[in-house]
Amino acid sequence: MTPPEDTPGPTTTRTTNVVRDASVGISVQAGSITGGIAVYTLPPDPPPPRQLPRLPATWVDRDADLTLLQHRAGTPVGASGARVIALHGPAGTGTTALAARLLHDLQDAHPGGQLYVDLRGGEPDGPLTPGKALGQLLRSVRPGTLPADARERAAWWRSVTAGRAPTCVLLDNAVDADTVRACLPAGDGHLVLVTSRHPLVELAADGAHLHPLGPLPPTAARQYLAIRAGEARIRAEPHAAEQLVQLAAGLPTALVLTAAQLSLHPKRSLSGLAQALTPAPPDQQGAIMTTHTGAAYAGLDRPTARTYRVLSRLPVHDVDATLVAAVCDITPEAATGHLDDLTAAGLLEITDAGEPLGPAYRFASPEVRERVLQFARTVETDGEVDEILRRALGWAMSATVTADALITPSHHRTLSISPADLPYAPQHPVCNADADAALGWLTGQSDNVLALVRSAARAGHHDYVWRIVYSLWPWWRAAGRHDDWTELHLIALESVRHDLHADSAAERHLLNTYGLGLRSSGDPAALGVFTRVLEAALRADDALGGAQALYELGATHLTMEQPTEAIPVLERARSVRAEQGYERGVALADILLGQALLSLGRLDEALDRLQGARAALDGVDVHDAARALAWQGRAQVQVGDIPAGEMSLHTALREFREARAPRKVAQAVEWLAHAAETDGRASDARALYEQAIAQYRPVSGVDADRVRDHLARLV
Repeated sequence: MTPPEDTPGPTTTRTTNVVRDASVGISVQAGSITGGIAVYTLPPDPPPPRQLPRLPATWVDRDADLTLLQHRAGTPVGASGARVIALHGPAGTGTTALAARLLHDLQDAHPGGQLYVDLRGGEPDGPLTPGKALGQLLRSVRPGTLPADARERAAWWRSVTAGRAPTCVLLDNAVDADTVRACLPAGDGHLVLVTSRHPLVELAADGAHLHPLGPLPPTAARQYLAIRAGEARIRAEPHAAEQLVQLAAGLPTALVLTAAQLSLHPKRSLSGLAQALTPAPPDQQGAIMTTHTGAAYAGLDRPTARTYRVLSRLPVHDVDATLVAAVCDITPEAATGHLDDLTAAGLLEITDAGEPLGPAYRFASPEVRERVLQFARTVETDGEVDEILRRALGWAMSATVTADALITPSHHRTLSISPADLPYAPQHPVCNADADAALGWLTGQSDNVLALVRSAARAGHHDYVWRIVYSLWPWWRAAGRHDDWTELHLIALESVRHDLHADSAAERHLLNTYGLGLRSSGDPAALGVFTRVLEAALRADDALGGAQALYELGATHLTMEQPTEAIPVLERARSVRAEQGYERGVALADILLGQALLSLGRLDEALDRLQGARAALDGVDVHDAARALAWQGRAQVQVGDIPAGEMSLHTALREFREARAPRKVAQAVEWLAHAAETDGRASDARALYEQAIAQYRPVSGVDADRVRDHLARLV
């Protein structure tokens, strides 16, 4: 970058500043300053995660259990050094509520945070694998790229937790000991609570305390009904109240449903409700749950009851008003009313009420869902189940396609039809105000969308599968969940081959994003995938598609630290793009060529490429123009023109901030630290490296560790 003509040139005079009795982040030493000084505050450390489920509004008894568990929580056991408590009890006994209550009470003893993973025992798509459970835990404390292998993730988890402040983990709805073992942290002071329907006796070998949870005693059950329904109603009908307590058999979930009916119908007699409940043997919890769920279901109006049946058929983990409106073909306002009524009846529970997505709802328990599914099977019409799935897929596809267009408008549109033209397109589609809101929606709904895609593949709805997977591109890139990225792209590639309406371009585009996932996870198989894309583009006589494949091959060689192999491939890509008049693509190729030349020590050539890329992209593409300038600054420092390099890096840093690219912000700060280190300004370098670590921490644990290791070696 050329400074303004009236800006003083560099000088050899060095100014030394001495600061005493003060705390400073970065000190500036300069004989002259060009372009002003930008002072950046360190980002605050992210707060410790607090992920536990919300506590029940009404709490009775369990004091003896809490006292015993609090004692056990203070007793370190187990080879890992973590304390492990495994709660087990039949459906409806409230193991999750008790575990959450205990951990909420112990919050101050665990400054490292409170983590929660629903292992999804009893869910329609099966329990979480150890790799997916570990991925959820690691993303909570160490953002960034994760290894794909479950054993390597387990090793990372142990490494991350070995030096972490005491942290508690709730592993809910477990079905096997192996998944729990994989999630045990290393280090001292951690606490792990596990809930399951049946005792996981194998965990005793890991030092776990096995704690059975039985029904509530009758006195606590009566107390609960009195709190929820009113003491006056209980005193007015003591015999009926006793009947309701006996019918619930001490199961908290059954009591919640009973109390909800009394709260919803304040004039209903307790004896009338008792007569509506079919007695069941107290040792048959399934029959008790069926009776109480059936009574709550019978109290719903017909539209709300249909909504509840429809929800039992959705292969998702939670729902919101937009999804319910789409699958039930009603307005979002009506859907919200149904969801609120179902929550009031104790049949659903709110899982989240935060911005920007609004409330999300899920079944009160897997057992309640199964009972409702039984009701649904008795009244479903032919084709209704498939229609429900297709309506949900229309909702997902409409939302992902529009989000992709908002976030990445340059992403190639492979859809031959608009989402609005699809069968069962939602009448009230998801609307996001901007790119940030769209990415927030994709992040919040990602697990639901992936579950729908898997169900679509099993049902043979191939057109939805590949289109949704492709349209998830901005989320794939932002989330970095490479195990899901690989799995879903393989499913989508299989679907696109079965879809008679898909053309060869769709397969090439999916192969390209599949290769990007492999490359970003460090898998050298990306080279083979991009070679397949190149061959397919050549067969289709798609010049720009072939150039894109060459570009990605070159980028992959660079990732694998093979600059010599990258240069001829990138030159070919650049040449084709120039012939096709794709000027932005030429500049992007020049950025990679500049990187390759820089790594080979061909500094003048590298600087020429990068300056040309910056000039071409300036005013056209904010993010990539800043990327070109950052590499230009890197090259200028390597050439020996440190003032010019720092000026370029400061400008790139500001542009990355404006473009909201946090990882690039961190990288620019790291390169400024390297420039200060190269210039012999050790104090400035240390301060900047500290800032780079702080900037990397929320987005890339790997990079934060790498810079921290370098700082430790800095003399």
